[in-house]
Amino acid sequence: MASATKNVRREQPQGPQTPETLDAVDRQIIDTLVSDARITNRDLADAVGIAPSTALMRTRALMERGAIEGFEAKLNLASIGRAVQALIAVRLRAHDRDQIDTFTARVPLLPEVLSTFHTSGSVDYLLHIAVRDTDALRDWVLDNLTTDPVVGHTETTLVFKHIPGHTGPLD
Repeated sequence: MASATKNVRREQPQGPQTPETLDAVDRQIIDTLVSDARITNRDLADAVGIAPSTALMRTRALMERGAIEGFEAKLNLASIGRAVQALIAVRLRAHDRDQIDTFTARVPLLPEVLSTFHTSGSVDYLLHIAVRDTDALRDWVLDNLTTDPVVGHTETTLVFKHIPGHTGPLD
């Protein structure tokens, strides 16, 4: 008769993972997936030197623990009609919870916004957006930021080229 504890899943630690919670195999899995998120489980297992069942179990565990948040498609923005990218520094009029909540409930969800960074220093937010052309950029800033009563100031910087850095956390 099978043991009653055989299929019991151990509870994983809550909260963000620290480097100490990742062993060498976890690090190899993450590095491999960062290089090619579409790799098959069998090829992942071969690359790391473990059995396919172990690779699947380890990858699922990394996802459950929050070390891997998801998988995304990288888009060529120009090829989908969003050739102009900009970084927009936003300073709110006041730093109260209502204004912050009003801004963050609306602006980061707009389809043109690729990323929103809540920052320290002279600006409160830095937006990375992509639009069709410079006319669309002007209109977007006017329609979505300049007329927003919680926004005090914006400064727009055009992105000539985006050069991605290493997305993996491992050395």
